Amino acid sequence: MAAAAVESFVARQLDLLELERDAEVEERRSWQENISLKELQSRGVCLLKLQVSSQRTGLYGRLLVTFEPRRCVSSAVLPSNSFTSGDIVGLYDAANEGSQLATGILTRITQKSVSVAFDESHDCQLSLDRESSYRLLKLANDVTYKRLKKALITLRKYHSGPASSLIEVLFGASAPSPASEIGPLTFCNASLDASQKEAVKFALSQKELAVIHGPPGTGKTTTVVEVILQVVKQGLKVLCCAPSNIAVDNLVERLAQCKQRILRLGHPARLLESIQQHSLDAVLARSDNAQIVADIRKDIDQVFVKNKKIQEKQEKSNFRSEIKLLRKELKEREEAAMLESLTSADVVLATNTGASPDGPLKLLPDGYFDVVVIDECAQALEASCWIPLLKARKCVLAGDHKQLPPTIVSHKGSWFPRRGPAHQCCCHPRSAPRGGHL
Repeated sequence: MAAAAVESFVARQLDLLELERDAEVEERRSWQENISLKELQSRGVCLLKLQVSSQRTGLYGRLLVTFEPRRCVSSAVLPSNSFTSGDIVGLYDAANEGSQLATGILTRITQKSVSVAFDESHDCQLSLDRESSYRLLKLANDVTYKRLKKALITLRKYHSGPASSLIEVLFGASAPSPASEIGPLTFCNASLDASQKEAVKFALSQKELAVIHGPPGTGKTTTVVEVILQVVKQGLKVLCCAPSNIAVDNLVERLAQCKQRILRLGHPARLLESIQQHSLDAVLARSDNAQIVADIRKDIDQVFVKNKKIQEKQEKSNFRSEIKLLRKELKEREEAAMLESLTSADVVLATNTGASPDGPLKLLPDGYFDVVVIDECAQALEASCWIPLLKARKCVLAGDHKQLPPTIVSHKGSWFPRRGPAHQCCCHPRSAPRGGHL
């Protein structure tokens, strides 16, 4: 029964996801074909006349390039734009209208500069000549689309694993297991009211699924934090997610106040300044391997500088081989440090899509997490919730299905009612049969 329901659900979600993807790609294509570059810049989706100001080697040996306006004066600033950290951008040679040099991920943007991470396969094409001019164009987000699609396909093929029983319950193929007996609790937050305490006890007693629901201002997130603290007390590992960086950072701030061992996944540029010390990058920078990793990155950067000055093909080939070996060592060192950081944390936090298995979590074995918590889940596409849901035998969902739904571009996919497949989150009663209400 569950297999048929999963197959039907995944097929429908993939269709809707494809509609959304096509609409986003068509929107970007229409921009490029029908709108002038100056108009694109005025709309905030393109940055013209940029020069490379610096480059360095970042995590996993990726090339981080910083661009700035070509006018080399202190007052030169970027025009008003809609670029944000995490955007997928195309890099173009300003001298050639249709020449896309590379695709990268925007990691940081200020009034005077923009930094982009490029994959190693493209870095040799980028010139550090200050006379060269470039432009950046915001592209459809391939990364998110691929992660959502991969999660749905993984769900369809899921036969055995930590989330097997959870899937059965969520798709109505089996009833939730009987609740466990919960003894007297010593609450970490003494100011919880009676309904919050009841919701905490309910969440802890459930074997597969608990839903914490309540209108704005009723203390859902406060309750979620208490649930996490109680789970950690039991010696269990928690993966905590939410659809937006702000929602995740809010949880990080609250858990940090409780002196928990936490690790926030995601690029530091996307995070609130107050919690950046808990980011993976910051934790790695404080690790024992930090200096070794820094030395390897410095070696890579030096080889890059030498490579730019070499004209001989054979010598260039030797430099590329040297860079390849250095990157391999860098990746091994970084992965070892990341694994140590991940396993040292009691709570790992990320956005739903940031919990993808193509990120740092790929280093952990299946079933490593005991509980997955998704806060503000009604604001997420259901497909994104399945990225973390497949990682543990139990989940706690918190949210309010009457608040704003996720934003979608496709008109074809958006005609469904609020509780239809296009907007539905797994906290909706259809797929979550039991819940605690505040």
